[in-house]
Amino acid sequence: MIKRLRRKMRKHTTMAISGAFALVIALSWNETIKAIVNSLVLKMGLPEGAYWHQIVVSLIVTLICIVGIMIASKYSVKEE
Repeated sequence: MIKRLRRKMRKHTTMAISGAFALVIALSWNETIKAIVNSLVLKMGLPEGAYWHQIVVSLIVTLICIVGIMIASKYSVKEE
């Protein structure tokens, strides 16, 4: 009974952590996409290098979050 409860707790914890990392990825890309769209719409927009910096930052955040999700997934116990 306790083992089953622990498995379920780990599963739900892993899902919550994965959801949190997914949110971080989404928020990171949010500003990047807005910057690109604004530059296209306004045609004058941001200096060329400005949104490239945001893309690089978003890619780094994405990679960090993917690693976090992989670590959290290893923590999860598969149900038998």
